[in-house]
Amino acid sequence: MIFNYTEVAVKQALPEVLKEYIKNHPGTCTCQRCQEDILALTLNQLPPHYVATDEGTIFTQVSFDQIGGKAQVIAAITRSIQQVAANPRHEK
Repeated sequence: MIFNYTEVAVKQALPEVLKEYIKNHPGTCTCQRCQEDILALTLNQLPPHYVATDEGTIFTQVSFDQIGGKAQVIAAITRSIQQVAANPRHEK
């Protein structure tokens, strides 16, 4: 099965980054719609990393952790949270 490892990394990091962001910005909405908007915006900012095997997944995960991929993911999530918080697609 082929999948985008970037999506896995973002989905894993999103809850913790959102939790930390809310500590400094307590009014931030965390509804399902806003979280999905954050996820979509983040994935559109980052390059995809497709893998087709377990070995590819492991290799990609290790390279993500070693070459600053995790920092890029966190930065992209944070930008997306700010954008969605400023322009939610529902009533504030």
